[in-house]
Amino acid sequence: MTDFGLQIEPAFGFSYEDVAGIAKSLRPNGFTSMWASDHFMLDSGDPDRNCLECWTLLTAIATEVKDIRIGSLVTSASYRNPALLAKMAASLDQVSGGRLEFGIGAGWKDVEYEAYGYRFPSAGERVSRLEECIEIITRLWTQPVADFHGEFHQISNAVSAPKPVQRPHPPILIGGSRTRMLRIMAKYADVVNFVPQPDPDSYAETLHRLERACAEEGRDCERIRKSHFITMLVGADEAGVERRLQRVAERDGMSIDEWRSKRSRAFIGTTAQARDFLRRYTDLGVTQFMVVFPYQEEAESIKLFADDVIGRV
Repeated sequence: MTDFGLQIEPAFGFSYEDVAGIAKSLRPNGFTSMWASDHFMLDSGDPDRNCLECWTLLTAIATEVKDIRIGSLVTSASYRNPALLAKMAASLDQVSGGRLEFGIGAGWKDVEYEAYGYRFPSAGERVSRLEECIEIITRLWTQPVADFHGEFHQISNAVSAPKPVQRPHPPILIGGSRTRMLRIMAKYADVVNFVPQPDPDSYAETLHRLERACAEEGRDCERIRKSHFITMLVGADEAGVERRLQRVAERDGMSIDEWRSKRSRAFIGTTAQARDFLRRYTDLGVTQFMVVFPYQEEAESIKLFADDVIGRV
């Protein structure tokens, strides 16, 4: 059975009431999880647009909606001290009764780093910091007293209680697709998400590279869950697709062609076409999809998926 989760992009402008309402609708419509990206702002050109903080949002949702899993897709390793992040995640796993999916990545949004006063290191340094971050977090989750002395991060005689509910720890989802990221996935990941992957052929190529990395690490790649994040605009039929395209393009102040161009990695089509497209991923071993729908189109899109996609892929 393929699992479907809904991704929320807080920087699109959601209020908390918006997100809570969406979260409450998920399980009745066949979705098993809700995910949030970890950003602080969309851009400086729209200063009044809401952007709820990821971990605060997930914690609040966990207390209100108790029949779905919750996760970060993905939290930036650069934004929080790794020992603090370990403590936050363990606390949320406790608050949620063991429903946390811990998604983490190296971070990428340079304008956000600069706006909030974070130094934006090179890609290589960000990946190195990520690996140290994961090492510290897993030690704090699993050891009574943890030590780590790396190039960028150190902890000494650190204790973290309570531990997560899930043992040995919440599933670690790592997002990325470059060579060093695949090696880190092979070493640490319980779940992988190859972001960005615009089509199944690209996903297949990256999966083959992960398999090679796992072989070098001495790990069975089959034991790692494969997931996929994808933006989807769907309609019940072609006319429904065109109506939705017109609506979202007008809302964003652009033509349909412009909207399509700016979202070249998105799937746009009918629910029947969506089923065929998603099956190309399940044929590769993907068992979990995290879907993001156009902003303010969530309710109708969730219902369309419940009626015509979930349970048929």
